[in-house]
Amino acid sequence: MVSQVAKWGNSQGIRMEKRLLQSLGLYIGDMVEISKKGEEIIIKPAHGIDWFLQDYERPDDGWEHITPKGREVW
Repeated sequence: MVSQVAKWGNSQGIRMEKRLLQSLGLYIGDMVEISKKGEEIIIKPAHGIDWFLQDYERPDDGWEHITPKGREVW
């Protein structure tokens, strides 16, 4: 796929085909991690706490009240 860097408000953006994003399991609103390796741009899903906890039943008061128990950085 070839795309073009375009103006997006005060920033720039690159558009990608819906089929490509869906094949990677990415949808509107998903967060991604972008990095550079040499001349390559690497884009991959950014997995936050909600992704890791998706198979667990969410408590009525949410996850926000949980505090770190060790040296985790939240």
